[in-house]
Amino acid sequence: MRVWLAKIVGLVALLAFAVIAFVWLLLAAPMFSDMRRDLLERILSEQIGRPLLVNDDVSVALGRTSYIYVGGVVIPSLTMPESALVELNLLELELDIAALANRRLHFDNLAVEGLQANLLTTEDGTTSWRKGEPTPKPTSEETVSADDQKEVASADGSDETDTESSGILNFLSDKNVSFKSIGLNIDDKVSGFSFVFDLQSLVLEQVDNGQRTQVSGSGSVNGQVFEIEGDYPRDAPFTTRASFGEMTVSYDGEPFSADEGGGYRAVLEMDTGEFGDFLDVVGLERVLEGNGQLQAELVSRDALKIEAFTTAVSLEDGQKLEAEGSIDDLYNAQGVDLLFNVRLHPEGRPPPAAKSIQELKFTGFEMHMVGSLASFEFEKLLFQTNAFDQGLDVIGPASIESIRRMPDGRLAMLGIALQAGPIEEPVLKAEGEILDLLQLRDVTFDGVLNGPAKLVLPNLDEDYVDQFGGIKADFNISNAGGPVSLNRFNATTYDTDLWALDLALSVNELKGLAGLDFDVELDVDDSAQFLNALKLQPVGIGALAIDAETSRQGEDFDAAIKFEAGSSHLLAALDARFPEGASVVRGNITSNRLDLNDLKNLTSVLDQLKSLVGETSREPEAEVQPLVLPKETDFQPLVLPKEKGKPADLLDVQRVLREADIEVQIEFNEIVGQQGVTSASSQLSAKDGTVDFGPLQMAYGGGNFSLRAVMDLVDSPDWLSLSGSTSGWEFGEILDELGIGIDAYGRLSGEFNVSGSTASGKDFINSMGGKASLSMSQGYISTSLLELAGLGILPWLFSEEFRQGYTDITCVVAPVEIQAGRVSSNSIVIETGSVQLVAKGQVDWLNDTITIRAEPRRVGKPLSRSAWPFDVTGQLTSPKFKLDVGGSRNKAPEGADAMPVDRQPCVPDVNQLQ
Repeated sequence: MRVWLAKIVGLVALLAFAVIAFVWLLLAAPMFSDMRRDLLERILSEQIGRPLLVNDDVSVALGRTSYIYVGGVVIPSLTMPESALVELNLLELELDIAALANRRLHFDNLAVEGLQANLLTTEDGTTSWRKGEPTPKPTSEETVSADDQKEVASADGSDETDTESSGILNFLSDKNVSFKSIGLNIDDKVSGFSFVFDLQSLVLEQVDNGQRTQVSGSGSVNGQVFEIEGDYPRDAPFTTRASFGEMTVSYDGEPFSADEGGGYRAVLEMDTGEFGDFLDVVGLERVLEGNGQLQAELVSRDALKIEAFTTAVSLEDGQKLEAEGSIDDLYNAQGVDLLFNVRLHPEGRPPPAAKSIQELKFTGFEMHMVGSLASFEFEKLLFQTNAFDQGLDVIGPASIESIRRMPDGRLAMLGIALQAGPIEEPVLKAEGEILDLLQLRDVTFDGVLNGPAKLVLPNLDEDYVDQFGGIKADFNISNAGGPVSLNRFNATTYDTDLWALDLALSVNELKGLAGLDFDVELDVDDSAQFLNALKLQPVGIGALAIDAETSRQGEDFDAAIKFEAGSSHLLAALDARFPEGASVVRGNITSNRLDLNDLKNLTSVLDQLKSLVGETSREPEAEVQPLVLPKETDFQPLVLPKEKGKPADLLDVQRVLREADIEVQIEFNEIVGQQGVTSASSQLSAKDGTVDFGPLQMAYGGGNFSLRAVMDLVDSPDWLSLSGSTSGWEFGEILDELGIGIDAYGRLSGEFNVSGSTASGKDFINSMGGKASLSMSQGYISTSLLELAGLGILPWLFSEEFRQGYTDITCVVAPVEIQAGRVSSNSIVIETGSVQLVAKGQVDWLNDTITIRAEPRRVGKPLSRSAWPFDVTGQLTSPKFKLDVGGSRNKAPEGADAMPVDRQPCVPDVNQLQ
């Protein structure tokens, strides 16, 4: 019995030794290496929910708690066979044997050394960590029906993605893990962003009996120092702190209970520190300096929702961007409601008001964006400049295909599409891109405008909408070369007999009008009907036609404009050069026939048309809305001009004239519409800051004008000098025009040289200074009262003038001096064959006073008594006339009492005494 017992014990011991030896061989012997790898690969693959490969050996240290050492672990990418999702040099795991005996496999206290993870996304959206199709683009909320929701949800692969990504995380969630020498490469070809994490250590530690997970790590991201600390209690508030260089991030929240549906609520706070460092971290060009803050309240349940967020970025030059809003689904960019407010200048220090196009600057904009990334609207879009504001209340729907980092570090917005008008028949459609979003450079848009004429004629009467037809235009605008260029704008009207418009325009540089090509033809058959349709006052100008062609290439500019209104024709041709220095302009303006009534009517038409572009305070009869996405109306006009200013205000005529070398000839061969005016010719020139208009030669009946206007825009830009002469005016006709019923004849002529302020016509008259003179010779007037005043009653009774009933006028000379509202003269002379009347005095129209003294005497008798001198005094508006009863005498100059033999007519006789 004992022998059998000894044999049995020996056999069991031998078997035990054999089993131990076999297990030892299985776990350590090289011959079983493949078996160990296959077994561990299968177990770990089941644990993390995706394939795992072990390329090196697997060794096990047995004990109550056994240790497993694994080398060369690879988690391959199922979508990118050439790239591993995760690689690690060494993996150490603790295996709980007691738990294994109870059929529960549990690993803990993982130690990882030399880990490299690659989260890659190709240009078609394929990712290295998903098994399904490429990530779908966000889908417009408006374009997906309720019946398609399940299909869309299935197509986006969100359930599968959650399972794949959560498998590894679930495996690690209840374990203590220590990482050393970690590399994480995130390279997204869709967004263009790339992040390289180089972490010296990362630790996941289970504390409080597994009721709390703590995370800590340090290293660098894209060369910037990175640190992270996290505390995640189970079913309790959690905290996260991270820093990238100077940028700090906190993410604190608390989970919802199972009864509340799970998920969590959190607050994200971020301070970028120096904004340029932030741009360095994310791999963008360092084109901005300053700082920024972000605060957001997030809720994660079925989707990640931003209930509210605010952000502010302040740049070192004083610019500031503020944004606030909410996003219902952050992952798919759905339910977006964002409000942006951007100030492009230091607070309280806007740029000076622009006086020219060259000085125009954007000062800010406001934008309210709603919808999704795939389909959104601008409920408010207001651009502000230092000259005017331009706002659009609603524009959309619009979409953005992607916002991505370009290879050269610029942030780009690609695949921008927008439209306005009825959804089924949009009046505006445009597509484009912004290749440098941070600096708003390299912007390109192509678009088409097609809709009823009421789009650009908001006051159009509803009864005329069909008659005005439609307008179609295509355009391309960009600033890819630096300055903003309108590369193409072609417009034409259709389905209308009331008016016709053909327009072709391109401008290589809007700011300087470089490379300008402009060709427009406008024809209106009935201007009165045209204005009536616009709810304006009809003007009977008849047909109106404008044909203009301009072009600018480099330094050369050419323009030809043909204008026809009623029976009038006008042609203007200009040739100009714009070198580095002063511009050189040569041209001519001619007309074979110009009806001044047509010109007056045209001025009235243009004045009324100002109301269509917001230049008058005329109240529209109905509320006019800007270009919108109409829901219930047929169409609405394009823009809502603001009253602050207008782009046209930026044309600085003085600056153009001051810097240019201009010579323009003006010739009107036939002028009708004003009695007596027959023709006019002149020349406009400007050089070295001096503008010279004239001489303007104008024929008026039997008389003519010669007028010259000169301005010095350098030393006295607000001062105008006028000089010239006039002759041939019939004295009798002037008396008739003045309502003086005295028959008279004589040809008047005059000269003048005056100057004054150009602030207004009234200011010019009141500040005017200079000299003028009026003269007449060989005339007559049908009264002999002048002879009576100079000869006395008896000589007058026997005079020739009394018998014939009129008086021959030998000459009239009236030199005056003008000074700031006052006209004065010391020797106004009216002379007949027998009498010389000499007057002197002044008229002050500013102070409403007049003081004139007139003395008639026999010709050649300056020392004789003037029988009836008279004075005109008092208010200019109500003068008093007084005869000096008893007469007056002149005092002879010392030693002079004889008239010369060669006496001069119309020179005061007393001044001719010898």
